[in-house]
Amino acid sequence: MANQKKWIVTTSGDRSIKEVQKELGEKGFKVDQVFDEIGSIIGEAEDDVVKKARGISGVADVSPEAPINIGPPGSDDTW
Repeated sequence: MANQKKWIVTTSGDRSIKEVQKELGEKGFKVDQVFDEIGSIIGEAEDDVVKKARGISGVADVSPEAPINIGPPGSDDTW
């Protein structure tokens, strides 16, 4: 489990997000949060599990979760 990373799964709406969540779990994806309203699931998985997840019906995209840095107040940094 040394290669566990955080991922964001975007669903296509073709299937219930609960069905997609269940199948992700069966493939080894550890679901942390489900956002029904926007069709996204956040969780952890190794790279080989992500390859399987991308093939699940109802999954539109699987992307690495990236940190967002908006900088301190008054800063010109936005990302």
